Amino acid sequence: MNRLTKPLYLALILAVVSISFVADNVFAKDSTIVWQGTVTVKKTYTVPKGKTLEIRPGTKVLFPKGATLSVKGTLKASGRKGEEILFTSAKKGAKGAWHEIMLDNAGDSVMEYCTIENAAWGLHSHDTRLNISNSTISNSEVGLRFRSGPLTISNCRFTGNRIGLRSYQGIANISDSDFTHNEIGIFVREKGSGLSITRSNFHSNSGFNIRIGDFNDEDVKATDNWWGTEDPLKTIFDARNEPGIGQVLYEPFRREQVQHTTDQ
Repeated sequence: MNRLTKPLYLALILAVVSISFVADNVFAKDSTIVWQGTVTVKKTYTVPKGKTLEIRPGTKVLFPKGATLSVKGTLKASGRKGEEILFTSAKKGAKGAWHEIMLDNAGDSVMEYCTIENAAWGLHSHDTRLNISNSTISNSEVGLRFRSGPLTISNCRFTGNRIGLRSYQGIANISDSDFTHNEIGIFVREKGSGLSITRSNFHSNSGFNIRIGDFNDEDVKATDNWWGTEDPLKTIFDARNEPGIGQVLYEPFRREQVQHTTDQ
């Protein structure tokens, strides 16, 4: 391939969105769409099956009221420390200023060094293998809501949400993360035995660090965490509060805050 044809070849491989762009649902034949710079999502933007949305470091994605990023293909949102990817409201707003990032039976997806804020559902995942790391979800009605999975969540922060993380029949490994200043840190609606929560910090959540739902009859594994108190049971709602639902298996637990190895 000579120097003249190589740029043309690369252009045919990737559909690149850069600088400032309003995203729509018109696709070329390319299998990968690349966003970089500032991207505004109008209403619902759908990544269909067979296509990958790649979001590059430092990109800012803006959502007006009610807007959604819907992923049925694959999402690769890989920021870097100091060049985080930001998903936020187009106008400064409170919780629910935009709708959600929805992965529905999507391909294996990755989000790293991302910030999601001011949403209704924030990140919403159904039946998708998703790896999320070194990311922050804040000031949303629900930070992360998911069914099935599997999910791997590491070195993440859930803060200032009504519910930090909501699991329904979820399968997830959650580690080295912080759940702080939410109303509820983690809510387990149903079938919580697929969760493993470890080496994480729970504190300053106004309701409960973890709340087991009325329809969950399975125990939740949550050992080796710091609960912000010497008496973790004061911060947990489970079978000890409401007989018939599952318990949070919190012992052994940390007596001091977990110092995460990765600086966010």
